[in-house]
Amino acid sequence: MTTPARIPVAAVLLHALAALEIPGFPDLEENFIVAHPPHLSQNQALDHEHIAVTTGWEFAINSPVDQYPGGLSATAYEGYDGSDFCEIASVYKAPPGADLLADAAACATSVAEWFAARQSATDPGKGSGADDTDEVRTSTTEVC
Repeated sequence: MTTPARIPVAAVLLHALAALEIPGFPDLEENFIVAHPPHLSQNQALDHEHIAVTTGWEFAINSPVDQYPGGLSATAYEGYDGSDFCEIASVYKAPPGADLLADAAACATSVAEWFAARQSATDPGKGSGADDTDEVRTSTTEVC
């Protein structure tokens, strides 16, 4: 049996995302979790808008939870050909020294809300539902 202290931080982050039905996968070489919209496959994720969730470049996401230093962050990117990325927005930033479970839950919620807002902005079939008119929304994606 694995003791909680030996569970990798990546597993906690992936679980928090999955609990909100946000798919993700680890990129251990680049040291982050890639979260992507549910309608995209893992193979398509880096070619489109996605979010990189990281614990900081100096801390490996496959390190045990008992070594988590805080500072979890999530940054949205637009992908081009899976290898060129343009930063769109900061989605979440936790302070150093915070609790991993609380950070992971708050981060996953921010990621889910960001994807939902982006989907609403780009899906003409999704209106406000408040009356017979749909809200007019435009994308805020920066030009790279």
